[in-house]
Amino acid sequence: MKKIVIFSLLCTASSIFTFGQGSEHIFFRESNILKPFVSEIRSTVIKGELAYLNKLDYNYYKSDYTSRPFIEVHLGADLPFYYLVNREKNLKFSVSGYIGNILLIDMFEDITSPVINTDYFFGVQTSIVKYVENRHIKNVGLKLVPLFHESTHIGDEFSLHGYNDIPDFRRVNVSYEAWEIAAVVNDPDTMKTNLLSAKVGFHRLWDTNRGYYTTDSLETKNDLAPASEKNYEYYLQLNLQRTSGFLCSERWMQVISVEANNRLRFSYDDDVAEKRTWNFNIYLGWKYLWKDANRNMGFYLRYYNGIIPNGQFRNTGGYQYAAISIVYN
Repeated sequence: MKKIVIFSLLCTASSIFTFGQGSEHIFFRESNILKPFVSEIRSTVIKGELAYLNKLDYNYYKSDYTSRPFIEVHLGADLPFYYLVNREKNLKFSVSGYIGNILLIDMFEDITSPVINTDYFFGVQTSIVKYVENRHIKNVGLKLVPLFHESTHIGDEFSLHGYNDIPDFRRVNVSYEAWEIAAVVNDPDTMKTNLLSAKVGFHRLWDTNRGYYTTDSLETKNDLAPASEKNYEYYLQLNLQRTSGFLCSERWMQVISVEANNRLRFSYDDDVAEKRTWNFNIYLGWKYLWKDANRNMGFYLRYYNGIIPNGQFRNTGGYQYAAISIVYN
């Protein structure tokens, strides 16, 4: 699979020269191609969510958490490097970096309002989109992420209580580097019309022997966890946007966005087999379109079902999360 990444990098580099003549070269200005859909779990889309959830890691020291809402905050930023536009060949190409953070906090717990988990990630992305003249297909594109890094951290209250008061508590360090490749049909770019978009992608670790996580004897009371063995995931995303028709308008764009992700449910015990699971993330709502604005505010209902997507809790399945979400993208 690494050969596929190297080959894709060479093809991407050659495209700069192939389509360079007659092109406009732009540096350090953000493009709009191959932006993440709102349902993408790991993305730079800015969100604030008020959510109810049905379970957490069994080590959490509060037992009444299902009776109150949690706060989840997603922050992110794109770091544009290079952007190429060739209008003669109807082609766009970009190279950019990105950083992001996801924070889950028990805000309405009445003693310390503890942070449950924080995920940090960054990456480098190349994107290319070719526009075509077709009634149903507006463009096709390819996204390549040659480097992606994620590290996660549980909150201090969670960690200290677990280590001091729970005999079998373990602090697991989820930290890894990966690459990703994805193909898209009907990338929205700046289009504000009715459009159904689809994306399919594959994500794999660079160091498959090390796995997704490690443990330190000082943080696990000498009870180390075995390394993960299945070191890849894949996904399908669908995104429907509507500005004409029932319950939408040119100002209020209706958005239905779904990600189906097949990823690894971690296991930190030798006698419990790790397994692959399908996880579903769904957003339904409306985005208000400001005239000539690059980013807009949206209001959504979100539902997630699958493994807990936060940090070391990715060994826990049967997780359901329902939220009201305010999105800026």
